[in-house]
Amino acid sequence: MSPQQIQTVVIIGVLVLLVGFRIYRQTREQRWPLGSMWVMPIIFILIVIIAVAGDTISGSPLAPLAAIVGLAIGFGVGMYQGNHTTLRIDKPGKAVFVKVKPIGTAIFIGVLALRIGIRWVIGGAPGQAAVGANGLPVITPAEAIIGSGLLAVAVGSIIGLRWYVKRAYDEAPTVAAPTTT
Repeated sequence: MSPQQIQTVVIIGVLVLLVGFRIYRQTREQRWPLGSMWVMPIIFILIVIIAVAGDTISGSPLAPLAAIVGLAIGFGVGMYQGNHTTLRIDKPGKAVFVKVKPIGTAIFIGVLALRIGIRWVIGGAPGQAAVGANGLPVITPAEAIIGSGLLAVAVGSIIGLRWYVKRAYDEAPTVAAPTTT
């Protein structure tokens, strides 16, 4: 095997492990404290900003517009994913226990797989793309627009799900804390 093929196999292996870990975590109920529920979406937004900036420099000035449209679509997908999520609200503990159903996980994984697949179809496997003078891979404008849009869809779905959970928490009746005498 050539070094490029080994690199491709390693990247696919790592992606499969990460997807498997995410699916495993989502099959169990997770506790989302309200105070830190937005930390992960903020980190993902920063990653998207960096990726879209790279796509804008290397590919197309329309990548930010595609990302904004993708973010809006992803928000709707996340709200829909929320409909397929089991929530248990703990008002006194200021937390929500979330269990995503398989359809929710499939939506998220499908969007990411589509983005990676399009990147590989258009640009080739990692290590095969030409590198420009700025050190970034040379990509076509269509690849930049589609890649930025799909990455933003994934992040928008995370934000939409968090928004759905926060809204459900706010709408839940307040339960008085038990008193001991």
